[in-house]
Amino acid sequence: MENFKEKQNSLEVCKTIIRNHPNIKLIKLISHKVSINWRQKFVNNEDKIKQIKNALVHHKPTCTKTFDRQSFLKLKLSDLNKFNNDVWSMTSKVICSNNQSYHIPMMNFHPYEKNIKHIEKSINLICKNYNGVILDSGRYFHYYGNALLTHEEWLKFLADFSMPCILVSPRYIGHVLYRGYCSLRLNADKKFKPKIPRVIKIL
Repeated sequence: MENFKEKQNSLEVCKTIIRNHPNIKLIKLISHKVSINWRQKFVNNEDKIKQIKNALVHHKPTCTKTFDRQSFLKLKLSDLNKFNNDVWSMTSKVICSNNQSYHIPMMNFHPYEKNIKHIEKSINLICKNYNGVILDSGRYFHYYGNALLTHEEWLKFLADFSMPCILVSPRYIGHVLYRGYCSLRLNADKKFKPKIPRVIKIL
């Protein structure tokens, strides 16, 4: 079993998980535009109510790229910048050698205060049977678990993290359920997402 390392970037974390699960054969990345998000645009509740219609929009990826195992393990962050000008994200849904789909545990945390101890506590409660890492993405935090979840286990994983109401944005969970997979950013955007996510805590 390969161990995670401090300050690994998000792509290195994903490669570690893939290497630890030799039955994973197909991995999908998506690209998408980044900008000021809906919650940043409409801060108070009155504005949010007025903009409910806009809140229901699920933007499609600008590009989808599927990698076989070996191609993904050879991928570099600099390669992603060649595909187009958007940011690229890893998706949680992978195809294994039995041709069945599973999910890598992934979560995007938007805590009410930037306190990693609260996030760590929730992960230890919900994901106590497998290890993982927390990454600093700049504004918020990302989590990757070193495991594979069935669809039913993945739905419970999403439900459990949404229950406390103060750690994960309901908008993130909404997008995830609509698309059928979690996604977390791998590379950076100069204007809106200038930081490449890196490991700050190994669990």
